[in-house]
Amino acid sequence: MRKIKGLNAFSIGKRLTIAIDIDGTVADCSKVDFRQVNRRPDEFLRAEPIKGSLEAVKRLYKDGHTIIFHTSRNFGSKRATKKWLIKHGFPFHHLIMDKFVAHVYIDDRAINGCNWHSVMKAIRKSDLPGRIARRKGVI
Repeated sequence: MRKIKGLNAFSIGKRLTIAIDIDGTVADCSKVDFRQVNRRPDEFLRAEPIKGSLEAVKRLYKDGHTIIFHTSRNFGSKRATKKWLIKHGFPFHHLIMDKFVAHVYIDDRAINGCNWHSVMKAIRKSDLPGRIARRKGVI
């Protein structure tokens, strides 16, 4: 990958930098008691990998892409988060504990892109991921 001079951007090549969220993307946190995680970060170790996520991440890593996991978990849980990723065999290059909590992320680099017509249609849906997560007590 070659960084484009003067821009915070990379030219698209055969190998990509892929940012992957953890909770709800690779980790099923339905068994995690989120009321306890601030005092006991190891509570995150109760999460289970989401079916198919490990295989997909391994394939992306094997194909030479740079894998960066990012999460809005608190900084005190970084050790437990890294331990969970390693325990379950997720290959990665970096772990970033810096993402603010939002109900929706609209991003031109998201896998679903940034088609504003689709974005506005999705936000009106009753099964919006943020609404599902709130019902499950995740956020």
